[in-house]
Amino acid sequence: MTRILQIIIFILICFTTIKSSWALRCLEGNKPSSSFDISRATNTSHIISIGTIRVTSSSQAAGTLLWESEQMSTTFTCYDDYKTNQSENAYLYLDDESDTLEMLFRNSNLTIGVRYNGREYPIGSTDRINLGKLALSTQSNRTRALSNCSFIKKGVDYCADPETITVNYSIYIKAKGSGSNLSSLSGKTFQVFQLDGQGGRNINGNFQEKVSNMTVNYVECTPIVSAQDVDLGTYSSLETLNKIIKKTAFTINIKTEGKSCAQYPFVGKFTSNQKYNETTLTASEVNMKDVVGIKIFNENSNTPLNLDTNIDFGYSNGKNLIKTFEAGFLLLKKPTVGGVFTSTLNYEVYYK
Repeated sequence: MTRILQIIIFILICFTTIKSSWALRCLEGNKPSSSFDISRATNTSHIISIGTIRVTSSSQAAGTLLWESEQMSTTFTCYDDYKTNQSENAYLYLDDESDTLEMLFRNSNLTIGVRYNGREYPIGSTDRINLGKLALSTQSNRTRALSNCSFIKKGVDYCADPETITVNYSIYIKAKGSGSNLSSLSGKTFQVFQLDGQGGRNINGNFQEKVSNMTVNYVECTPIVSAQDVDLGTYSSLETLNKIIKKTAFTINIKTEGKSCAQYPFVGKFTSNQKYNETTLTASEVNMKDVVGIKIFNENSNTPLNLDTNIDFGYSNGKNLIKTFEAGFLLLKKPTVGGVFTSTLNYEVYYK
């Protein structure tokens, strides 16, 4: 009698696990105005062509950014295709089910990963990323739950409310500091992640982000960056709000060591922990935070540069990479007190 009870419980547990693990189907775009058969819906994917990555050697400092895609912003609507009528978060499941990327990069001097919400997730460091976004919401109203199932042609049953979410992310490649040179992956395509629910990867498929055509060129050149201070001057609290009051020029001078330095162009990007919006950083001091702002411009340009976005840095002359920018000061709010403020702008430079 005990044995029969154990077997029945085991079967029920297995059945429940299988059902919950396939409970979420996310399709790119907003919810359509008319019903559709979700079992016939087409899964979409994005493919990023990486191209040639030029790196100095396996001795390059660990954590050096070598390549990063533009930040992607993709909207999805997620549906309860397994009729659980339960709330569920959305996740990015890294790599494919065979861990292909992890195996390829494991012993190399490079690492590939996903940047989400300002945090880096190297492939192989975790199985999934919790997006912190609700993809399905339990519907307690039986009529509406029935309507949710009917909308996606899932028969007479109870389905959770679909949710529309937008996910912003980028793909990056960094140096490890040790390991063997990575062979060319030109002509090959690899899955970076699949969007899915908390129960696991949906066997019916979901959106996938992929990379392709990666070639690594190891060259003899090392860029050496150094810190510098820029004095933006003194200003009155009576200045007009949200208007560039003054621009101060500053020059980034990066030493380049090696015999191949003049052969390739460089790209880079500005980042800051004091980011206020896409083009503005603010002060680190509490009384000045979100009160004063700084925008970065190319020399003699009136269009501010986006933070966290790749820009051209040009060519090295063989020994130095020199580029001039301008820092524009503005007031975001009227200051209530005076004082000194500081803000830190980081820049990363790598081969194009």
